[in-house]
Amino acid sequence: MPIDPSVVGRVYPAQPYEVSREKIREFAEAIGDANPAYVDTDAAREHGHEDVVAPPTFAMIPVMRGFDILMDDLGIEFARVVHVDQRFTYSQPLRVGTRVETTTRLDSVRAVAGNDLLKIRSQVRDETGADICVSLATLLVRPEDSSDRDSRD
Repeated sequence: MPIDPSVVGRVYPAQPYEVSREKIREFAEAIGDANPAYVDTDAAREHGHEDVVAPPTFAMIPVMRGFDILMDDLGIEFARVVHVDQRFTYSQPLRVGTRVETTTRLDSVRAVAGNDLLKIRSQVRDETGADICVSLATLLVRPEDSSDRDSRD
């Protein structure tokens, strides 16, 4: 069943997340980025930061919390989702110890070749309300019966 376009504009509650040194290290290791600014305070200071900073795509961790709520609200299983595009625009880096809140908004829904194309905007702010980054994502949602149809082919 296609996603009802009347859901466009829904804003989901802000999701809290605290950026920890260990999570930054684990993430940098998982993506294979050996930049010392992600694990070493002295290296981060050489680049003008007070402490270690997170890789740019680390923001996906708090952003995913909003995605989870949106998907649950719309009744979409992640098995039907193809992540088409993701962009981050930063106002400042994510630093160790920063407490963020991420607000998620469904910007658009469009039918494309029997699928739904969702555009999702996530605003990541620190606990004072200062902007950290904006995430713009495009997700393709396959129809519920597409896996059944594929298995018969």
